[in-house]
Formats: sequence, C-alpha cells, structure tokens
Amino acid sequence: MDALGIDIMLTGAQKALALPPGFSLFSVSEKAFARAEKHKDRGYYFDFLEFKKQQNEFMTPSTPSIGHIFALQSKLDEIFGETLPKRFERHIRTNALVHDWVSERGFEFFAEENFRSITLTCVKNNRGIDVRQARARISAKNITSSSTAATAKSKVKTFRLSNMGDETEETVAHLLACLDDCLA
Repeated sequence: MDALGIDIMLTGAQKALALPPGFSLFSVSEKAFARAEKHKDRGYYFDFLEFKKQQNEFMTPSTPSIGHIFALQSKLDEIFGETLPKRFERHIRTNALVHDWVSERGFEFFAEENFRSITLTCVKNNRGIDVRQARARISAKNITSSSTAATAKSKVKTFRLSNMGDETEETVAHLLACLDDCLA
C-alpha cells in the first residue's frame, strides 16, 4: 500500500483469499486516519477511528465473525507457507490458461490488454452463447458458478472466469474442459 500510495484498502475475504463470503478486511494509512479525524459524521460500519480505538483494546466495534477470523489465520498460514512469489506465479500460470482458452475459442476480452487482472478474466460474449444455460450446465457438473446482482444486467453480454485464490492449473483446466463440453 505504501509503495503504491494507497491510503485505504478494502476487500472481501471470498476473493483471492478463498474464504467464505461475509467477511471484509481493510487497511488504513496514518494519512487516512488523520483525514478521518476531521469528519464528525464518519458513519458506523467504516468508522476507521473507532476500529483503531477498539483494536488498541483488542476489541472490535461490533460482534466479530470468529469463524472467519480463525479461517483467515489458517488461510494466511497456508499462503505464506506457499510463499507469495509462488502464489503470484501460480496465478500468472492459471491466468495464461484462461487467456489462451478465451483466444482459442474466439471470444474477446472485455478489458484492454494492459488493464486485465491476473486473477479474474471478464470475457465478452461476442459469440452469443446462452450464458444462463452454460452456467446451469456447469453447475450440473458440480462446479460452482455464480452471478451477482452487480453482474446480473451484463451477464448475457459478458461472463467472468476466475483463477484466483486456491485455483491450480488442474482445477482451471477442468473448468475450461467443462466449458468446452457446454459449448459443444
């Protein structure tokens, strides 16, 4: 965060950390804390100053999700056991599998080349496949497929392929093979 000049970072644990949804994590710089001190109405859920005060007392402003906290500790042990460089390299390799699949199947990328994530690929549905039907067929193969409210409006025009978290070359290759079956 310091190297990139990021003052506030907020994330959901269900993404690259591969934990169950329902748990958010954030980090706040001293600069952001100083700015927050100037605002009387900071809200409740993201009052960083209240979190900082409670942290100093080994507490949280509201009831914490203890199960998520223990799962996070276990996941962080796993991640650091793998090492961050190896994890990042694995994401690059699995992302290359996804990108090759997209290109070889005649799909287009939603994001321009220099703006693509190495853990999630948004694909234009330029081939006009029935994304809802493909999702149903993927789910029937016991592969988790989701569509959130945020993507519901665009799910027919795009679809996303994830290679984040604990995905490996084997799991991504299996997903892509199942997609090929659905498209056949």
